[in-house]
Amino acid sequence: MGLLRCHNIAGSRHTWHKRPGVRPVPRPQSFQRLSRLLLHFYYIVASFFKTDGAWLTGIIKTKDLRSYTFVGFTPTSLDGKIAPYCIYNPDDGKFYLYYSDWKNTVDVDIRLARLGLAIGTDINRPSEFVDHGYLTIGNMPEILSPNLGWDPYIVKVGDTYYMLISAAKYEMHLATAKTLGTQWNYTKIAVTGTLENPTLFCLNSKWYMLVGIYYGRGYDLYSSEDLKYWNIVKKNFFRDGNYSELPSGSTSLIIDDVFYHLYQVPLGEDRYQLCLAYIKVEDLIAEINKVE
Repeated sequence: MGLLRCHNIAGSRHTWHKRPGVRPVPRPQSFQRLSRLLLHFYYIVASFFKTDGAWLTGIIKTKDLRSYTFVGFTPTSLDGKIAPYCIYNPDDGKFYLYYSDWKNTVDVDIRLARLGLAIGTDINRPSEFVDHGYLTIGNMPEILSPNLGWDPYIVKVGDTYYMLISAAKYEMHLATAKTLGTQWNYTKIAVTGTLENPTLFCLNSKWYMLVGIYYGRGYDLYSSEDLKYWNIVKKNFFRDGNYSELPSGSTSLIIDDVFYHLYQVPLGEDRYQLCLAYIKVEDLIAEINKVE
C-alpha cells in the first residue's frame, strides 16, 4: 500500500530485547494484540523466548505507539503458553488472556497448539495471571478438536464474542460464545488458505481483516458484514518492500482518524523488529475502494 509510511519503533533499529535475558520470539505468532487504552497507555501483549528456555507472554506499554516500556512477564507456570490475545471484560473488571500452548502440541503434518485461557485482575501485574486451563470448543472439526490451533483473536459485537482461530493449511476458523471463558462453540470456516494472525478493524459499519500469509510476503485484506462470511478484497494488500518475506504477526488501531498498523519484520538469526505504518482513514478508504 503505497500511502503507508513506515517507521522503526523508537526511531532506531529497535528489537524485542526489552531487558537482559530476553530475546525475540522466532515464530510469526510472536506479536499479537494491542489491547486497550488504560490510564493513557496502550498495552501490547506479545510472546517472548527467554534465554533461560522459558517461553512467556510479556507485556509492554506505550503512549505514542513509537516508544515502549516493558511491564513484565506472565508467571513461569504459564511457560509455553504464548501467541496471546488479551481482552478486557468490563463486567468483572478482569483481563482474559487467550493463549496457544506451544509446549503441549499435537503433530499432524504440522504442529498444532492447544488453546487455553489465563485471567488476571491487573494488566500491570502479568506475573499474577492465573491459568484456567484449555478451551473446549463444541463441534470443532475433528482435525482441530477440541481446542487445537493458534493465535486466537476475539471481538465482541452485541451480546456475542467472536473468536478467529488460525491453523495455517487447515484454514482459519470462527467460534462464538456469549461469555468470556473456556467454553466456546464452533461456527464455521472463516477464510480458506494458509493464513494466520488476523487483525480486525471497522470502517463505515463494515469489518475488515488484515491477515498474515503463512511464510509469505505480506497481509491479505478481507471484508465482512457480519464477521461470519468474509470476502477477499485484495491479496498482499499490505507489504513492506524492504523485505522479501514478512513474518505474520501484527495489530491495528484507529486513533484520531489515522489507521495504525504495527507489524514485525525479520532481522535474521531468529530476531525480529516492530515497525509502524500509518495512513489517514480517508486515504485508507480510498485505497480499499480502488480494489473492492
